[in-house]
Amino acid sequence: MSPWLVGFLAWLVPGLGHFVQGRVWRGVASALTILLMFVLGVSIGGHIYGLRETGEGLLSSLFGLCDMGSGILYLLSNFAGLAVNERPEQATSEYGSVFLMVSGLLNLILALDAFDIRAGRKA
Repeated sequence: MSPWLVGFLAWLVPGLGHFVQGRVWRGVASALTILLMFVLGVSIGGHIYGLRETGEGLLSSLFGLCDMGSGILYLLSNFAGLAVNERPEQATSEYGSVFLMVSGLLNLILALDAFDIRAGRKA
């Protein structure tokens, strides 16, 4: 399997890139961590940014790229309309948004890790 395909699968479904390479525990731990952070972010009022938002200028687009790192979680939440509206009245909404962004960034790092393992750059 190509390192690019492994990297894409790892981005699309958190933990899958490690799982298909036989690193089951790392894949399960990755998937559970990202899923927990994402669900926690949504449950405490986090907002999923899009690439075309301009509410906070250029930062909104950067936040959108961070959120897109969650792969299928990002795509499904946009499709379902989950956490796409800001809820500033909820005191924890900014923390929730940060949880969503960090879960996306962590998934991107883990996708790169799966890519590196498959490419032979990492044991």
